[in-house]
Amino acid sequence: MFDIDHFKDVNDTYGHVAGDYVLKTIAEIVRKNMRKIDYFVRWGGEEFIIIASETDLETARKTAERLRKIIENYRFDKAGVVTVSFGITRLKKDDTADTFIKRADDSLYKAKANGRNRVEVSFSEMENIMS
Repeated sequence: MFDIDHFKDVNDTYGHVAGDYVLKTIAEIVRKNMRKIDYFVRWGGEEFIIIASETDLETARKTAERLRKIIENYRFDKAGVVTVSFGITRLKKDDTADTFIKRADDSLYKAKANGRNRVEVSFSEMENIMS
């Protein structure tokens, strides 16, 4: 899961047309830089979800980091530099849609709390990798 950092500021400063341009451009950047087997959807507002099948957490983290850097280095008309924050998790055997999304969302909020423009992996997932 990822969202656009300070997106409200883009809309407030440059207008909703510029905000729509940023949303569409980021969607285009992500689509061009993901695998055909993955799913990419707008979750709401400025939030998006990528479902990367057959992908371990480390590969998902590297992919998110690559996308984050591509977006950060893109120069948006009017808005200039726009950044995104990612929250990464994996689907567990006993997950429901709600538990899966909640864990991704928690990781996203951790990325926001830790300064934005970053990728965070669910802490419980990292414990599983390290053990």
